[in-house]
Amino acid sequence: MKNLHERAVAIVSGKPDEDKNDDISLLSKQEIDLLIKKQNELLKTLEQLENRLNKLDECKFHDAEDGVSISKKHSDSLTPCLVVNKNDLKISELQNNNRITDTVIFADPEDPPYSLLAIPVLWPEVSWDISYHIHSSVTVDLKALKTVELFKNLSCKDSNKQTVKVFVIWQHIKPSPKIVRSSTEVLFGEVSLLRLFDQFFSTEKSIAVNQTNSAQVLDLINEISCSTKDRTSELYNLINISNIKLNIENIVLWSLLNKKNKTPPNIQKWLSMLSKVILS
Repeated sequence: MKNLHERAVAIVSGKPDEDKNDDISLLSKQEIDLLIKKQNELLKTLEQLENRLNKLDECKFHDAEDGVSISKKHSDSLTPCLVVNKNDLKISELQNNNRITDTVIFADPEDPPYSLLAIPVLWPEVSWDISYHIHSSVTVDLKALKTVELFKNLSCKDSNKQTVKVFVIWQHIKPSPKIVRSSTEVLFGEVSLLRLFDQFFSTEKSIAVNQTNSAQVLDLINEISCSTKDRTSELYNLINISNIKLNIENIVLWSLLNKKNKTPPNIQKWLSMLSKVILS
C-alpha cells in the first residue's frame, strides 16, 4: 500500500507533518544495550532453572499426547516461522491464564508489523501499555524513522481492566517481528504475535470457532509470509472484499499487503476501508 504512514497520520489528525516525534521514545545506545543485557541475563537465568528441573526427572515433563519432552519440543520448534497454534491449547488452560506477562518485541522498520496498530482495536477490554523505542543503530536511518512515525506510544489507564505491557524496540533484525516472553518462548512473525494475545483474551466460544474456521487460514498466511518466493497473489485469494471484519486473519492480511508497492484496485479499496477503521 502506498505510503501507509502518511495516509494514516492524515486520517488521525489531518496534520501529517506536525509533532512527528512526540510519541517516539529515543533511547541512547548505552540505555538500549543495558536493557538488552538485563534481558539476556534474565533469559539465561530462566534457562538454567529449566535445565535443572529437566535434569531432576525428564520423563515427568513429557507431553501427554505425543510423548515428546517439553524441553525437546521447544528446541525443535524454535524456527523463523514458529506459530502459536490454538488447536494445541486446552480451553481450560486458556481460561485459567488470566494474566499475560510483559512482552518484548523486536521489530524491523524495513518490515514493520502494522498489526501492532490493531491490537487495541481487537481487544478493547484490555488496558494496553505499548511503548516504542528506537535502537541507536536506526536513528541515523532517515527512511526507517519515517516508517516508524505512525507507531505511537499508547497508555490506557483503567483500574477495571487487565493491564498488558508491550515494549517494542525498532532494530534491523531478520526475521521480524521477534517476540520474546521467556527463555523458552521466542516467537517470530505477525501471525504468532496476534495468536499469542488471542490465546489469552478469547472466550471458549471464539476458541472453538477459531479451531474450525481460521486456524488453517492463519497457518497458510504464515507459510506464505515466510516463503522466499513471491506469493502475494495467494494472499489476494484469501480476501473477501465484502468482509472488513476486525479479526486476526484480516488484520494480518492488511498488514502484509500494506507493505506492497502495488495492489489491484479492489484490494486497494479493501485495505483503505480497514485502515480507516483501525487508524481512526
